[in-house]
Amino acid sequence: MRRKHTAKKIVPTLLAGLMLHGVPTFAQQTSTPESNLAKQLADSEEKVQMLQKRIERLEGRLDAMANAPSQSVPPGQAATSQRVTQSRPPASQTNTRTASASSPGSFDVDEDAAQRALERTLTESGALLLPEGTISFTPGINYTRVENNTPLLADAVNPATGAANVVLGSQTLRRNEFGVRADVRVGLPMGSQLEIGVPYNYVRASRIDSFGGEASANGNGTGDLTIGLAKTLMRERGNYPDLIGRVAYNTGTGRRTDNQVALTGGFRQLTAELVGLKRQDPLAFFGSASYGHVFEKDGIKPGSVTTLSLGAVLAASPATSLQFGFAQTYRQKQEANGAKLAGTDETYGTVNIGASSVLSRDVMLLVSTGIGVGNDAPKYSFNVSFPITFR
Repeated sequence: MRRKHTAKKIVPTLLAGLMLHGVPTFAQQTSTPESNLAKQLADSEEKVQMLQKRIERLEGRLDAMANAPSQSVPPGQAATSQRVTQSRPPASQTNTRTASASSPGSFDVDEDAAQRALERTLTESGALLLPEGTISFTPGINYTRVENNTPLLADAVNPATGAANVVLGSQTLRRNEFGVRADVRVGLPMGSQLEIGVPYNYVRASRIDSFGGEASANGNGTGDLTIGLAKTLMRERGNYPDLIGRVAYNTGTGRRTDNQVALTGGFRQLTAELVGLKRQDPLAFFGSASYGHVFEKDGIKPGSVTTLSLGAVLAASPATSLQFGFAQTYRQKQEANGAKLAGTDETYGTVNIGASSVLSRDVMLLVSTGIGVGNDAPKYSFNVSFPITFR
């Protein structure tokens, strides 16, 4: 009887222990819909808080970037984080765009500076005019190499017989032309521009023939003062380009010769030109056609000149532009006392390659070279100028 009584006490105790330490009760296995919903809401609130913290961190970084000194913008203008792109508005507008310096391949730049090299290069090439009240002063230097081979007839004496015979030979003319030039452009009302230029020339010339003859001489003097007026005839709209008309008068005040060396001045000339410009940023395409009539002086009249040219300017970077072009020139025969001189007409092409770089807000460096195409063309030329703008 005692053992049975003890067993009755032990069994309930073991069951209670199992329930407490490992066997789930019915209440523990059953969960209510309210408890599941509460758990989902708690998880959602936790995710929302994490997203808010991430947004706050991103906003803090953007604020720090916007307030950085290298990315400051003028009052009333917005700064955005994006890669640098070229824009259509002229350089006189002061919109500003910035790019995050932490992004690979991007940098900070003022949109006004990004356009300055492109538009000032177009201004120097004559495809764009200055705004009203703006003055541009451009000092520059240039060098041109000219070589011409021409046939030469000479009398040669046979030492054995003493008879003179006509012999065909050749003659090479070489010229090294150095020039210093100053150009002034003034923006006028009604989309027009006044243009004034004056050069100074130094020439070293030599002549060598196939019979052993050789001669050389140097000459220098002030070139012709040129005065011109340009006017915007049509603004770019849709498929239509900008059109600029230009008239220039060469006063012929320069020296024609010095020390028996022919210089590049001394004859009056009136030139009319039409220039077209089409923008497709970061490219700008331009073309021109000009005709120059040269007036007679002292019975000599150099041939009139017709020039056709095509070119393109590429904004390679915010401060640098590249220029490519080709010009075709045709010069009519020269006249002496009303008679045209045979063999004096010229037809040749010139390949032009240049680059410009902004040195400061109002100073730019412009470098270009020309390569002659054809027997009548100069072999090559080199030009350096420093356009300075006064606003």
